[in-house]
Amino acid sequence: MGTLVRVWDDLPGPVRVLIGGRTLTLRRSPSGGSGPPPCDEHLVAGPEGASRAWLACADVIVSRAGDPARLLAAYPGCLVAVAVTRRGCLVAAGGLEARLDPVLGGACAAGDAALYASALHAWVVAGGSPDAPARLTLVRGNTVTMVRIRDRRATRPGVRRVAL
Repeated sequence: MGTLVRVWDDLPGPVRVLIGGRTLTLRRSPSGGSGPPPCDEHLVAGPEGASRAWLACADVIVSRAGDPARLLAAYPGCLVAVAVTRRGCLVAAGGLEARLDPVLGGACAAGDAALYASALHAWVVAGGSPDAPARLTLVRGNTVTMVRIRDRRATRPGVRRVAL
C-alpha cells in the first residue's frame, strides 16, 4: 500500500528535513488541522508491501534491495527511488545516482531513507536540481541525523573519468 506524504516549507513540526538551505516539514496523511497548503504532496510506496498498481502510481519508491536507478526505469512515473541495502542507502532521482552516507556514525534506516527521499522529491518539484544538495539533515523531535549525498556513478567499478 502507499502513503500520502505532505510537505511544507518552513513550517514548525515534529519531523523536518533540512535540504539546500530550506527546512521542509513532512507529515503523513491524513493530517488534521488547518493551515497553509503544502508545497508538495506525493505518494510513497515500497515494492515489498505494495502492489504493482501502487508502484505504478508512486512518486517515491522505497526498497530494501536492488538498484534505485532500475526502479526509476521500471516505474517511469516515479521521480525518486531509494534502496536500503546492507551496504547503505542508495538514491536515484533524475540524473542523480548517489549514496546516503551517515555523518558521525549511525546507519541509514528504512524510515529515515523514506523521509530523505520525500524531501528530495519536494526539492526537485520546487525547481531544485537533484544533484545540488550535499547533505540532508533529519530532525525528528530532539533527534538529529545527517547524511552526505555522494555521487555513486563516479565510484562504480569499471567507470573511469577522463579529464580533457
